[in-house]
Amino acid sequence: MIVHGIIDLYFTEGEDIVLVDYKTDHVYKHDTSALVKKYRIQLEMYKKAIERSTGKKVKEAFIYSLYEDSEILCI
Repeated sequence: MIVHGIIDLYFTEGEDIVLVDYKTDHVYKHDTSALVKKYRIQLEMYKKAIERSTGKKVKEAFIYSLYEDSEILCI
């Protein structure tokens, strides 16, 4: 299977990597769990791609909601 996507941001913290994906979705009643449910698989795929290409572990993956102006831990 071939999947096409663009990783917004990742950076190293010590020996590990932190992944951040920006989202502009409207968040109904500040329920950010809907964002996590909608995008978890996408972040899991990005995590695998980063780990395979860098040989380092992704220790955390966040969604940054521009609508909420907040970060949401996803993985």
